[in-house]
Amino acid sequence: MKTIDLLKKNFLELKEAFENGEEDDEQLVYELEEKIQNAYNEVYEEKEIDQLNKLNKQIKAFKREYNFYDPEVELDRMFPDRHDEDFDEDSMSWDSVFGDD
Repeated sequence: MKTIDLLKKNFLELKEAFENGEEDDEQLVYELEEKIQNAYNEVYEEKEIDQLNKLNKQIKAFKREYNFYDPEVELDRMFPDRHDEDFDEDSMSWDSVFGDD
């Protein structure tokens, strides 16, 4: 429960910083989302899972409000090694994603 409270507090602080123009680093929000996903492995009670789900929804709404979608960032998240010299561009095709390769 303490973990969830810390995550909520972190989100509220981050949200306030964005609203006040003090912060605009979207990576901080992505890192918070990752922490929330990791927290799912630490909770077992339905109430805690519901709280994490609610927090996840709040962050998604926040991201929509601030128009977070950036195709380049999404590609970097999906394929972190895509800028390496030996990266195979064909591994990014829809065929390979859906196993039709």
